[in-house]
Amino acid sequence: MKTLYQYAIVRLLPLAETGEFANVGIVLCAPDTGLFGFQLSPESSNPALRFFPQLDKVVVQTAMQVLTDELNRIQQLAEQQSAQQLFAAFQELTRPREQLIRYSELRSVYTTTKPAELLVKLHQQLVQA
Repeated sequence: MKTLYQYAIVRLLPLAETGEFANVGIVLCAPDTGLFGFQLSPESSNPALRFFPQLDKVVVQTAMQVLTDELNRIQQLAEQQSAQQLFAAFQELTRPREQLIRYSELRSVYTTTKPAELLVKLHQQLVQA
């Protein structure tokens, strides 16, 4: 059975004045099934540190830990939300902000792929590439 997923690329934008960023993860939501998931790059292969070697490693690690905590909290709350509430929360999470961690525009995929497999596939294509 096919499921409609919404996803966004998680980006770390350390140099706001240049607009340069590194893709560091994926967030995924399927409101009709109550699913919220994410996959972030591990610390050892974080693209932000590869693309921006001048960055303070501690700043990147702290930002990624805060992000992980926030996404884990949302994942726990997702289990208690209606489809409409979950999608609203996902839209709020990914809305444009002026901060170090940002999100791409929402994208959609309609597939029979299992959520965990889809996260891995999207991460490989859009973050590790």
